[in-house]
Amino acid sequence: MRLRTWTIGLALAVAALAQDTGDRLTVPFRDPSKPKTLIVKLINGGITVRGYNGNDVIVDSQGGAGRPLRKRHEPPPGMHRLGPDSSGLEVTEDNNVMTVQAGLMHPVNLTIQVPVQTSLRLTTMTGGRIEVENVSGEIEAENMNGAVTLTNVSGSVVANSMNGRVTVSLDRAAPNKTMSFSTMNGAIDVTLPADIKANLRMRADNGEIFTDFDVKLDGSHPPQVDDQRKNGGRYRVRVDKTLYGSINGGGPEIRFTTYNGNITIHKK
Repeated sequence: MRLRTWTIGLALAVAALAQDTGDRLTVPFRDPSKPKTLIVKLINGGITVRGYNGNDVIVDSQGGAGRPLRKRHEPPPGMHRLGPDSSGLEVTEDNNVMTVQAGLMHPVNLTIQVPVQTSLRLTTMTGGRIEVENVSGEIEAENMNGAVTLTNVSGSVVANSMNGRVTVSLDRAAPNKTMSFSTMNGAIDVTLPADIKANLRMRADNGEIFTDFDVKLDGSHPPQVDDQRKNGGRYRVRVDKTLYGSINGGGPEIRFTTYNGNITIHKK
């Protein structure tokens, strides 16, 4: 009986803590029938964006890594705490552009629901992942220290991580749009529509490149020559490690760049 009472008490305490670590805001776009853009800027935390069949942006915040948004202190003797903790969440809508920001000094994870047809510009610096599901539009995702994962997205993508894996599954590609996938330390794994027409520019300094596409490699890029001898300088010849090729006859350029890791390009 004593164990059961302790378990119930612990569950209630955890529930209370969860309630204290998050906020929810629902904000409508000015005109849902027109192009929509979501901008998210975080210093410390993760971003998850999911497309849904609605017109509003719904933002939920939770303390990063299962922690409260800031360290909670025990009340002084005879006193009690007033009000829940807050993420410092701020959402601004201006002419169908929604900007989401949170507190600067404490980790926070944001889970955001957006209309499926929404362009995204997502940035986080430390301590979290960027994940996007079921969104169609122009997607830019930049993570300084963490992975970038985009699943069942459509449109055009620019995905970059300094220290993390980049994984993208693209259902449909926007015509005549260049795309880029890059990381300094991590693998790149991208799935493209089977009928996509593109020129590929691929570089893995300390890794290999794999694909099941029929890539026509372009060997017309000679070594780069830098001749400064007329000015008393040096003469240097460098062979570029970048591979160039095309799929389905070529089209807009898609860049794949990693310093430490492999590049894998799948046919969907």
